[in-house]
Amino acid sequence: MSRSVAVMAAAMIAAPACDAIAQVATWYWIVTDTGNGDGLIEPGESALLTLWVAFEPRQDQLGGGLAQAGFYDILGNSAWAQGHVEEKIQRLPYSTSDGKLDDANNILGIDHFQFPWVFDGYFRSENPIDVFIIRWAPTTYANRTVSLDNGAPVANIYTDAFGATILYSGAGGSVTFHIVPAPASGAAALGLWAIAALRRRR
Repeated sequence: MSRSVAVMAAAMIAAPACDAIAQVATWYWIVTDTGNGDGLIEPGESALLTLWVAFEPRQDQLGGGLAQAGFYDILGNSAWAQGHVEEKIQRLPYSTSDGKLDDANNILGIDHFQFPWVFDGYFRSENPIDVFIIRWAPTTYANRTVSLDNGAPVANIYTDAFGATILYSGAGGSVTFHIVPAPASGAAALGLWAIAALRRRR
């Protein structure tokens, strides 16, 4: 983002006053995978994680929507570090940063920004809105639980098409998913076979 654009963005975000009403931006993840889509990361699959944010009260009906959120970090546990980020995608038309990876696969310094609708034909006003996508693969498929947290940053929300904003407090932002050493269907079949064998022995 150029310096002039950054100054303009800062001016638009800082201008409006915030009311004392509870405005909440709830962050959440949707987890699927590159295989059968069940969200369990099985041998040969990568995890697909999409970060969403929903606003309450809504503003998109009034020509508003997400203006800016961040900077924030996406931090994982030790199981997250035992893999690699194959791709990370910033979903808003403009951004100051799509983050930098550290040695533990944490993504640091993410920031979302978009101009209001009147200035930009690509403005996204959806509520909820998807803002970030990660494709991640484990180095091994040993059974373990992976967790992520983006810290639920505050967000500035446009309240009209021209750039008036209001501050929303952040909530949510954490997720867990599982790596399994065998396909779920195969594991289930193995469990049924073990039960049948046990009954035969009786």
